[in-house]
Amino acid sequence: MNRSLPMLVTIGFMMCSNVLAEVPVYTAKVMDEDEAVLSGNEVFPGCSWYCGGFVSTKRASSTLPSHKGIDYSADKAHDFDITTAWVEGKPDYGTGEYVEYGFDLTKRESPGLGVNALLMVNGYRKSKAVWKANSRVKRLKMYVNEKPYAVFELQDTLQIQSANFPVIMLEPKKITILKFEILDVYKGDKYKDTAITELLFDGVGVH
Repeated sequence: MNRSLPMLVTIGFMMCSNVLAEVPVYTAKVMDEDEAVLSGNEVFPGCSWYCGGFVSTKRASSTLPSHKGIDYSADKAHDFDITTAWVEGKPDYGTGEYVEYGFDLTKRESPGLGVNALLMVNGYRKSKAVWKANSRVKRLKMYVNEKPYAVFELQDTLQIQSANFPVIMLEPKKITILKFEILDVYKGDKYKDTAITELLFDGVGVH
């Protein structure tokens, strides 16, 4: 864990029936938004896992079409900016839609890089009114190379939240894909569109 970030603690763990029974379930914890976590509109402005870690590709199963020049693509859920967001593009609440991240280590020889924490800004945090109007993620399922790995129970809050999970080591000479599927939502007051402002990582192997 990067020492420059606040300690991330998983505060919930349980096993559920049916769709959730195959993987552990983690409950996210709301983080204190001090200067190490948020500066202006920038998330994690100082040194973090991204000093050495990286995401190579971002892709979504669907995206809300741009409107008035505003881009809602998967890139916007991983740009460290709390005023932008990925918004899924389905006419319903977007359950089953996903965003995925590729970690391309095909040119890396040495092992040691891994991820073990999810850092997330749920919903569309551009403003409180926009956040309330749009839907937010209630449960998010994580896959590692298409294999179910965990489910995250997310808080319905504008604040940054986090959850730890057993470390996933990113193998040298390979591409690792982490996929996050929307299982359930907190319904927006006005729109069905479900948004994620930021979905970032913390991990090991960078310092």
